[in-house]
Amino acid sequence: MTRLTAVRALALGLTAFSVLGSSASAASSATVTVPRGWPKSLTIQKIGVKATVEGVDLSKPSEVHAPAKWGDVAWYTRGPRPGEVGRASIYGHLDSTCCPAVFYKLKDLKAGDTVQVTYAKGRPLTFKVLWQGVFANTKLPIQFLYGPSTEHGLVLFTCTGVFRRDGTGYDHKLIVYARLVLPNGKLG
Repeated sequence: MTRLTAVRALALGLTAFSVLGSSASAASSATVTVPRGWPKSLTIQKIGVKATVEGVDLSKPSEVHAPAKWGDVAWYTRGPRPGEVGRASIYGHLDSTCCPAVFYKLKDLKAGDTVQVTYAKGRPLTFKVLWQGVFANTKLPIQFLYGPSTEHGLVLFTCTGVFRRDGTGYDHKLIVYARLVLPNGKLG
């Protein structure tokens, strides 16, 4: 291991340690303590969303159409938890067999809007929307979405575009990207 690699690894380790909740980090205005456990709910007041969070690891074909309930959202459990270093992913349906679903109005979010994630204990974590974009299913920004990051990001996904009745569903994804608001007001 080179000296530069060791320094980077140490810096990354210290960042992860401060996010996971040392007593020193709780006192700092530049870090946040992510509550233990899994996220329980997602709230987006601007578009009227208050949804239960399901866990999904997308290892089974049945999980591709996650979440199981139209009004719930699904957190990708193989990635970071919302608030941790990295980009946590939360999926929600656009519509159902009869009517709008949980993320039907996701397209209405603009830069500066807020999203809250609540855990079983602790204060809700607030994320500030930075941007949204529409991507063809075959051209998703995979490296951005699932690659390494030092940001405390939150990615919200839903379907959009043309619905294909051949079983493939919608041909595009709407992605909204937000970052954690730290106690000092800066973005994590």
